Amino acid sequence: MLTPPLLLLLPLLSALVAAAIDAPKTCSPKQFACRDQITCISKGWRCDGERDCPDGSDEAPEICPQSKAQRCQPNEHNCLGTELCVPMSHLCNGVQDCMDGSDEGPHCRELRGNCSRLGCQHHCVPTLDGPTCYCNSSFQLQADGKTCKDFDECSVYGTCSQLCTNTDGSFICGCVEGYLLQPDNRSCKAKNEPVDRPPVLLIANSQNILATYLSGAQVSTITPTSTRQTTAMDFSYANETVCWVHVGDNAAQTQLKCARMPGLKGFVDEHTINISLSLHLCVFSKSQQEMG
Repeated sequence: MLTPPLLLLLPLLSALVAAAIDAPKTCSPKQFACRDQITCISKGWRCDGERDCPDGSDEAPEICPQSKAQRCQPNEHNCLGTELCVPMSHLCNGVQDCMDGSDEGPHCRELRGNCSRLGCQHHCVPTLDGPTCYCNSSFQLQADGKTCKDFDECSVYGTCSQLCTNTDGSFICGCVEGYLLQPDNRSCKAKNEPVDRPPVLLIANSQNILATYLSGAQVSTITPTSTRQTTAMDFSYANETVCWVHVGDNAAQTQLKCARMPGLKGFVDEHTINISLSLHLCVFSKSQQEMG
């Protein structure tokens, strides 16, 4: 059984195993292999409208032919043959928003009278397909094509930075403990508490691990610690300890190192954790899975 400290370092152990095993990248049946043949993502993320692969291959047209038409938000109109969405309220307003002019034209005048007979709860606008109902902001059209219902903005990724509460016709953003809501009422920023300990960012590169403030200025009181091709790094806030994978010339020389950072004022007590047995067990277990 792994001891608790070692258990906390399992993500770094996994990175170490990956560095030690020189094998082509394969994805599980429940994953999608990105075109770069390196990255694996959940199949549920494929064709969801967001680029999760570094090369965007999970949203490529040949992978997602049904996604060619842009998924417009409620109360938006998709310009024909494009990915441009314009608010329904901008249709037939005398200003061309779609490149092909499909949001304006003779139909605006010829079909406007039909809107009064459609029975829309909120609004109606003529389109090339005939008069169409749409709703006030924060509401969406129901299946009957006439009535409107509150739209849950919290279901849209990125509406709020952290917490989101849907309300009738609107939404409210919030922040978790230790963060403050910003003037845009959507994003959150960490409280600077205590004031004499501003947030510090640890950055690992091929030569060292250095500490900077969020402004990018280096923390003058922290001398960078020397590393070599760091492939993974983690920080334990409770223990004020940073650990990283120190890559050697071969697998046997690759090590897991840790150092304490009391008060975030410098690296002390740098030491190497003996993980050769754990690494052996991980490699052995991985080999067994591949054979089984």
